[in-house]
Amino acid sequence: MTMPADAEAVEQLTRALEAVPRLKELAWRSPERVVGSREFQRWREDTTAVIADVFGPESIQARSFAGIQYAPTHFYFGASDDTYREVYFRGLDVAATTIRSMLEEMGEHRGDSEAC
Repeated sequence: MTMPADAEAVEQLTRALEAVPRLKELAWRSPERVVGSREFQRWREDTTAVIADVFGPESIQARSFAGIQYAPTHFYFGASDDTYREVYFRGLDVAATTIRSMLEEMGEHRGDSEAC
């Protein structure tokens, strides 16, 4: 099975990875609203689309990325900003690790096809 690991997809995922520090920076202003921010939503949607294009919408990679939690699963009155930040940062760290893994996998597949 050949994977469409083209340069454009690699570039898009690399940009998504490079955006993580900026997304973390947003959480210092309003952590409970950051997951709903336009910038975060655009990043998540764009990254999800690239992953689906490369690996397939039902692939383990796409499902894994879609399942990352960025906000507490149970809202409770009085939840601290630190609680939101902790979950959000953990989610972004998992996302970054997941994207790095995908980039490595894409590089390996591209290397395999170049060797043929």
